[in-house]
Amino acid sequence: MLILLGVIFDACANSNVDYPIVYVRAPRYGENGFTKWPEVFNPVQMEPGADLMLLYPDGHEEVLFAAGNGAVVDPVPSLDARWIFFAYFPDVRAESLNPQRNNAPRLGADIYKINLQTRRVQRLTDQHWTPPSGAAEWASDPLNTAGDQNKYSLGYGIFNLGPCPLPGGKLMFVSSRDGYLPNKSFTFPNLRLYIMDDTGSNVEPIGHLNIGSALHPTLLQDGRVMFTSYEAQGLRDERVWSLWSIWPDGRYWQPLLSAFKVGAAFHFQTQLSDSRLAVIEYYNLNNNGFGTLLAFNSSLNPALPRFGSPVLQDPSNPLVRRGNWFFNPGHPAHLQPRYTQYRFSPQGLSALTGFTHGEDQASGFELDANWAGKVTHPAGAPGNDVLLVWSPGPANNLNRPTALPRVDGGIYLLKGGVAITDHRELVLIKNDPNYNEMQPRALVPYSSIYGAMPRSLPYLPNDGTVHATLPPGTPFGLVGTASFYNRNTSPGGDVNDSYNGLDAFNTAENDTNPNWMNQGSDAGRYSNADIYAVRIVAMEGVAHRSYGPGIGDGRTLGFNDHAAAERLRILGEIPLRKPGVLDPDGNPDTSFLAKIPADTPFTFQTLDQEGMVLSAAQTWHQVRPGEVRTDCGGCHAHHQQPTAFAQTAAGKPGYVVHDLTGPTPLLAKNASGNTIVTESPRHVVDVEYHRDIQPILQRSCVVCHSVAGRQEAGLALDDTSIVNGFDNTYNRLARDQNAHYGIKPVIASRTWRQTNASHYIRMFQARRSLLMWKIMGRRLDGWSNADHPTESVPGDPSTLPVGANANQADIDYVGNAMPPPGSGVPGLSANEKMLFARWIDLGCPIDSADPTLRRFGWFADDLKPVLTVAQPRAGITFAPLTKLTIGAYDNYAGLDKNSLSIVANFPVDGKPAGSELAALAVEGQPNIWSVNLATPIRALFNAQIIVKVRDLAGNQAVVARGFRIFTPRPTVRIVP
Repeated sequence: MLILLGVIFDACANSNVDYPIVYVRAPRYGENGFTKWPEVFNPVQMEPGADLMLLYPDGHEEVLFAAGNGAVVDPVPSLDARWIFFAYFPDVRAESLNPQRNNAPRLGADIYKINLQTRRVQRLTDQHWTPPSGAAEWASDPLNTAGDQNKYSLGYGIFNLGPCPLPGGKLMFVSSRDGYLPNKSFTFPNLRLYIMDDTGSNVEPIGHLNIGSALHPTLLQDGRVMFTSYEAQGLRDERVWSLWSIWPDGRYWQPLLSAFKVGAAFHFQTQLSDSRLAVIEYYNLNNNGFGTLLAFNSSLNPALPRFGSPVLQDPSNPLVRRGNWFFNPGHPAHLQPRYTQYRFSPQGLSALTGFTHGEDQASGFELDANWAGKVTHPAGAPGNDVLLVWSPGPANNLNRPTALPRVDGGIYLLKGGVAITDHRELVLIKNDPNYNEMQPRALVPYSSIYGAMPRSLPYLPNDGTVHATLPPGTPFGLVGTASFYNRNTSPGGDVNDSYNGLDAFNTAENDTNPNWMNQGSDAGRYSNADIYAVRIVAMEGVAHRSYGPGIGDGRTLGFNDHAAAERLRILGEIPLRKPGVLDPDGNPDTSFLAKIPADTPFTFQTLDQEGMVLSAAQTWHQVRPGEVRTDCGGCHAHHQQPTAFAQTAAGKPGYVVHDLTGPTPLLAKNASGNTIVTESPRHVVDVEYHRDIQPILQRSCVVCHSVAGRQEAGLALDDTSIVNGFDNTYNRLARDQNAHYGIKPVIASRTWRQTNASHYIRMFQARRSLLMWKIMGRRLDGWSNADHPTESVPGDPSTLPVGANANQADIDYVGNAMPPPGSGVPGLSANEKMLFARWIDLGCPIDSADPTLRRFGWFADDLKPVLTVAQPRAGITFAPLTKLTIGAYDNYAGLDKNSLSIVANFPVDGKPAGSELAALAVEGQPNIWSVNLATPIRALFNAQIIVKVRDLAGNQAVVARGFRIFTPRPTVRIVP
C-alpha cells in the first residue's frame, strides 16, 4: 500500500507494481508507427504531443502536463516525491525547427516542476543566453528577433535539459546556454553541467570540462552524480559516450565505464537498490538509443584494481552475454548465446538483459527464432527492481535482414535486478500500441528505493584550508600525479602484433581497436626510460557564431583540422625526473604538482627529452577553484593499483609547486644540446602555421622544395595558393588524406588512413611523422626500417617485397637531415625543431587564410575568465557577513581588472542597495579581491550580489550569488 497525494492506492490483483509511475507518452505515427526518441544522436528532436503522464497502480492514468505542440522529456521525481521535474520543448512541429541547424527547435527547451498536490507548474529556467562575448557582438537573444544584421545569433533556442534533484534543495541539469559547438559534429548541441537551487536561482556552471557534451545527470546514493560524457576529444571516435561521475560542485570527476569500443555509447543510466550502477550500451547509430542493459559495482573491492585489463581477453574482463545469434544462418537449431568482453571492465560487469545486445544489428533472437527486441531508459525502482522500456522487433534502422517492425516502446519491469535471458521474463506494466511510452520513473521518495536519502556532499569551500598555495578565494587549483611509469596508455597489445600492439602505419581496413581512435595513445614504440616531461594543455571550445555578418556554423574555419572545433594551448612543460629519487614502487620518481587556472579545461601530454609526445590523455579535465587533484595514481593507471601520491616527492613537504599561472615554462635546448627549461613571458603558449611554421619553411626549405625547384614529388613548400580554404603548402603537409600530392600510399585505396594527415604528418604524433624525421635527421618512432616492409619505388605497391602485405607497410627514413648539411641553407636550431614538434603534437593549428575571419580563428578567445565568489556562500550561513571574497583570472587574453563590478541588493557600510562596490575591493593577493565590511551584517533575507569581470578580449563572466544570513542570538544563561 502506498499513500501519495493524500490518496490511498491499493494494488489491484492484476497490478504489477504498487506505486505510481511517471513517464512520457509520445504518439506513434508515420511509417510503421516510428517515433523519434530522446537519444544521444540528437537529443533535441521529439514528436509533438509527447505528454507527461502519471500511471496509477490500478491502471488508470492522468495527463500531468499536456505538451500540445511541444514535447516533454527527462521527468524525475523530487527526493521526497512531492514534485516532478521535467524539461519541455514548447514547439517541436516541423515548421518550428531550423532545418539548417540539425532541425533544432527555435524555441529551445526549459526546465519545469509540477507540484503533485496542487498541480501548480513552475518554470525554473528561461532562454537565458550567456555566449562568450570576446570575438563577436551577439544579439540580445539566440534567435536575433530584432533582426540586427550586424550581430551574431544561434538561430535556435537554448536547451535546458536533464533535471537531477540533489540534497539541500539543489538541482543539477545540462544546458547549451553558453552557445558553444560540440567539438565534433556527431552530437548537437553542446550541453554542459550546471547546478542551481530548485527554485531556479543561483545558477552556476560546474561542467567546464564538457567541451563535447554531457547528458542525463543521475544522483547516486553516495552523493555523487553520474552522467554520460561525449568523449570525442582529439582523435577519438566521434560516436563514443562514456559514463562518468562528479560531485555536485564539479570536483572529483572520474570515469565509471569508458567507451573503449568502436562506436559504443554508454547512455541512459540508473542505480539499483543494491547500489549497482546500470547503463544502456548501444552502437551509436541506427539504434535510436536501444541496446542492452549492463550493470556493475559502485562499491569497489579496494584489493583489486578499479578496472580490468586493457587486453580484451584478459580474465579480469568478464564474459558478458550478448543475446542469441544464429551461428549457422537459417538453422534455428544453431541458435546460441554470444558473449563478449569489454576492455577496462569495471568490477562486477554483467548484462542484466542477456537476451539482447547493443550492436549495429537487428536485435538477437529468442529460442523460438523470433526477435528478442532491445531495451532503453532504465530507472531504479523499489525492491531492487528496474523499470525500463522494451521494444519488440529488430529495434534497429538497418535492413539486416529487416528494420520492421519499427520501434514500439512500452514500460516493463525487470524484477529484483536479476539478469534474464528471455524478454518474456520482463513484467509488462504498460504498452499501448498507439503510443511509445518512455523514460518511466517510480513516483516514490528516494528512500523507498534506496533505504535512505542520499548522502549530502560538501560544496566547494575555497577557504584556504586545502593547500598553502591556494589562499581563500583563489581562482586556481592544483593538479598532479604520482607516477608516469604506472600507466596503461597502449591499446592493450591485441591490435597489431607486427606493430607491437599499436596501430599499423596505414592499413586498408580499421584495426580492431585502433590506437588513438578508440583505446590508447602511444606515439610509436617507447619505454618508460623515454619519459622525460609532462605538458599541460589548456583546451578551449568554439562559440557557435551560427548566423551573422562573418561566417556560418563556426567549424568552417578549420583552424585545428586535426582536433576539430578545439583550440589547444600550452600552460606549461614540466620535467619529471629527479635524479636518484625513487617512488614507492621502486621506479624513478616522476611525480609532479602544478598550480593551474581553475574552471579551465585541460589535458596532459607525456613528452620525451626532445619535447615530442609519447602519449596523450585524450579527454578533458578540470579543477575547481581551491581544489587539489592528485588521486589518479598514475598516467591512465586504469588496471593497476594506484601509486600513493603522498609517498612521492611531489606529495611531501618542501616540494616546490610548479606555477603555470604566470610565465609559461617550456622545454628548450642549451648550447650543449642538453634539455633545459626556459620561460615564455606569455601565460599560455600556442603554435600556429602562418605565424610560427611558414617563416621557417620559407627560410630553410623553399630553396629546394619549391614549385619550380628541385623537390621531392609533391612537396612544394612555396605553394601559397588557397585550396579548399587553406594555404596549399599546409594542405600538402598536413591535410592530404586523399593523397592528392606527391607519393601515394601502397594500400588499395591509395589514400592515407589511420591517423595519417598526409605522407608527412601523423596527427598529434611528431614521433611518427616523416616531416620530423627529416628535420631531426633520424627515425623517431622506435622501429627500424627493417621492421616492416617498404616498397623499393616509393608509392609503387608492385615493388613491395615478395609476399609482403601492403597493410603492414610503412615509410622508411632515408637520406640526410633537412636542410642537408653543407648546402648553404640555414639549418633549424634545436629549439625550432622543438617548435615543429609542438605544432604537430597540438594538431597542426592554422588560422584562416581569409584575413576578415581571423578574429574568429586560432587566436580568438572564446573562453570566459575564471570568476569565483568564495564569500558569501550560497544558501544559509549561520554567522555574520564580515567580508566579500572574489577571485578572478584569465590565462589567454588577460584579465581587465578595471572591469570588476560588485553590486549588492542590500546596503553595505552606508552605501545603499544597488551601489557599485568595486572601489571598496582590495587585491590583497594576486587575483583575489576582498571587501572588508566595517559593520558586519547579522541578518539578510533573499540577499544577492552580482559580480562581473571581463578579460581583455571582451569575454565577460558573471556570478549572481543568492544567500541568507542568520546569526542566532547568543543564549543568555541566568545564574541564580
